[in-house]
Amino acid sequence: MIEALTRRFPSMTLLFATLALGVGGASAVMVLALASPAKLLVVVIGMLGVLGTIVQAEVGLLSLVFMTYTRFSDILVHYHGAPSTAKLFVALLVGSIVLRWIFYGQQPKGWQLSTTLIVIYGLVGFSSLIYAADYWRAQEAVSDYVKDGLIVIIITILLQRADTLRRVIWSLLATGIFMGTISAYQYLTSSFDNNFWGFGQAAVMHIIGESNDFRISGPVGDPNFFAQILLVLVPLALDRMWGEQQPGLRLLAAWAMAASTLTILFTFSRGAFLALMVVLAMTLIRRPPRPIVLFLTVAIVFPMLQFIPAGYTDRLSTLTAALPIIGGGEAKSEVSFRGRTSELTVAWLMFMDNPITGVGLDNYPVHYQRYSRRVGLDPRREARAPHSFYLQIAAETGLMGLVTLGGILWIMIRRLGYAERDFASIGMRNSAGLTASFTIGVVGYLAGAVFLHAAYPRYFWLLFGIGLAIPQVAKNEVRAAHELEEQEAIAVRKQAMNEKMYTLTAPRSP
Repeated sequence: MIEALTRRFPSMTLLFATLALGVGGASAVMVLALASPAKLLVVVIGMLGVLGTIVQAEVGLLSLVFMTYTRFSDILVHYHGAPSTAKLFVALLVGSIVLRWIFYGQQPKGWQLSTTLIVIYGLVGFSSLIYAADYWRAQEAVSDYVKDGLIVIIITILLQRADTLRRVIWSLLATGIFMGTISAYQYLTSSFDNNFWGFGQAAVMHIIGESNDFRISGPVGDPNFFAQILLVLVPLALDRMWGEQQPGLRLLAAWAMAASTLTILFTFSRGAFLALMVVLAMTLIRRPPRPIVLFLTVAIVFPMLQFIPAGYTDRLSTLTAALPIIGGGEAKSEVSFRGRTSELTVAWLMFMDNPITGVGLDNYPVHYQRYSRRVGLDPRREARAPHSFYLQIAAETGLMGLVTLGGILWIMIRRLGYAERDFASIGMRNSAGLTASFTIGVVGYLAGAVFLHAAYPRYFWLLFGIGLAIPQVAKNEVRAAHELEEQEAIAVRKQAMNEKMYTLTAPRSP
């Protein structure tokens, strides 16, 4: 990009030279000012990321995916006192898109649908500012939504080709290797006093009955939500184990699958276990593996069984207590189920009292205690969360939010199905497999959301952005394949015509 800009606009050479001098000077100042090697390393990595993004926008997209999924910026802010890198990086990506449009003629594409859907759903949340009991909580939620919506739009602009999609999937798997390896090592070595720069958080929490133990929560800080985001990576890793041609990449995919699966177990999340079973069943039904591949997969998974934490199966056995939750029953004897029952019941009561609009964005905690006293199950006296994404939407935004969210999810899932078909129609089986495995991963995430509220919505919107971009990638590849076929057909016709002309004009032997 830089070479093209300097050729087209000679004055840009001076600009880039000035930027180089400025960056070099700033680097020298930071080397002297930052006494911490860790902070200096972060600054160096950040500067390399900035330069890579300016040179190649795809680098920025892959960095955005990795940073978002590992909560890189939040970890730097909370554990290392650094400013928010996410805001600066998103601004950089927007600037890169604009510069490429102005100077290089690369007009942004694929943003219309994502922008429309983001605006429509945003209007539902924005309207809650009118009636929310706690205006400032609702306003902060709207502000966060705007940031997440901008990430969705950026992804749909930058993700346009199949090779970029493959790299995005590998960027996600890289987060699984990074976070999963840290978490698995932490649990297996009992290194709970080390938070691994903030990426390896763990805390003693309730397991079952009177038993407590460490539960892994990674950079997220909550074991249930950490398990939910790792669920998405399992079908992607399996697909790459089965679909990559290079043994090295297959090995990396196996690493991502093993690290992610082990970490899900170490979170002790019951909801994640149920969602994992859904993901594995869908994966095997969609693509029954060959016997040799199945054997190798089992050979990898079977040794992992020895690492199942003590008490994990006992905790899973409490899932049977969820069956009579509607009527109370055994749920009242299990602490976590009793609290969950109260939180879910309160969400339903809020929805029934405000069926159209709900109580306002992020206002469920404001009303929880008032409703909880009516239910009479939860002795706690602090604000609580609804512990279900769908009941949270119902309680806070009513039917308007439920219908709108259901509509945009239906559009995404349907278009992903069309994308898989389009890839297959032009022989891009690898991309079709990536699309199907990503769809299964999203379904797993949504299945886990039955038991979890939207405490970390950025993950949802990141996946939503990729899900909206994939159909556009498929259309671009289909269009490119058709254009190539037309060019080949024209070349064949020209060759036939030349041969015919040569036959007519060639001198005949006497």
